[in-house]
Amino acid sequence: MTELNITDQCLTVEQAITQEANRVIASLFFSTPADKDMVEAALESIKAIADVACPQVAKTIHIRLVAIRNGIHVNQIQLVA
Repeated sequence: MTELNITDQCLTVEQAITQEANRVIASLFFSTPADKDMVEAALESIKAIADVACPQVAKTIHIRLVAIRNGIHVNQIQLVA
C-alpha cells in the first residue's frame, strides 16, 4: 500500500475557499450555465465563511458578486502568494 503524505494533500483555508468560489463562478460558463441567482446565493454563503476565515479572499468574492449582479464578466479568483 502506498503511504500518503498528508502535508501534500492539505489545503490552506484560503485555498479551499478560493477553489470553491472558483467552481461556483465557473458554473456560470458551462454549456448549460447555472442559474445566476443560485450562483449568487452560493457565493454569498462562501463569502460569509471567508469574512471570518480570510478577509482578503472575502473582499475578492464580494467584488465578483457585484460584477455578477451588474452583468459584468467575472474572472476567477487568484490567490496572492
